Amino acid sequence: MPRLPVRVLGFCLVVLSAAIPVSAQTVPRTEISGGYQFVNYSVDGEGESLPKGWYFDVAGNVTPIFGVVFQVGGNYKTLDESVTIGGGTLTATADLRVHDFLGGVRLSARGTSAVVPYGQVLAGAVTSSIELTASSTIPGVPTFSQEESATNFALEVGGGVNFGFTDSVGIRFGVDYLRVFAEDEGINAFRFHVGIVIGR
Repeated sequence: MPRLPVRVLGFCLVVLSAAIPVSAQTVPRTEISGGYQFVNYSVDGEGESLPKGWYFDVAGNVTPIFGVVFQVGGNYKTLDESVTIGGGTLTATADLRVHDFLGGVRLSARGTSAVVPYGQVLAGAVTSSIELTASSTIPGVPTFSQEESATNFALEVGGGVNFGFTDSVGIRFGVDYLRVFAEDEGINAFRFHVGIVIGR
C-alpha cells in the first residue's frame, strides 16, 4: 500500500485512540449522511478536479465504536474547446462522470455527542464515463459523438468529524484518500466532503 494512505489511516487511529472513552450515551443503530463532495484525481502527475459532486452514505452501528457503512457518490465536469480555422469553427465538448460504490468499516469515538470523530476503510468500485461530442461549421468536417466507460476496483481510507446541532442531527466534515486500480495504471484521488448527518 502506498505511504500516503498508511499515513491517513494512522492519523485517524491516533485521533480515535486519543478521544475520550465512550460514555453511557445512547448510540443510534443507523446513521444517514448526505451532502457535497469535491474530488481531485491525479494520473502521472497530472491533476483534474471535479467540483460538482454529491454523496450519500448509511452506516449501521454494531457497537458504540464499530460500524459498517455503505457509500455512493458522483462527480461531474464538462470541458469545452473551440478552434476557428478559415472562417469555420470546430467545437468539442467532453462530459466526464464518475460514480463510486463503496462499503466497509467505520470506527467512531463517542466521548461526547457534540463532537464525534471517526475513521473508515472502504472498498468497492468506481465507474467512470466520458462522452465526447464535436460539431463543426468547417466544410467537410462531420459532427460526431462517442462515449467510453470503465469500472475499476477502488480502496478508500479516511475519516472526519461529526459536529452535533441536536442529539440526532449534525454536520459532517471529512477527507479521504481514494486509490483506483485502473487496468493500465493506478489513479490517486482526494475526496473532501461536507454534509448533514442524521442519527449520530
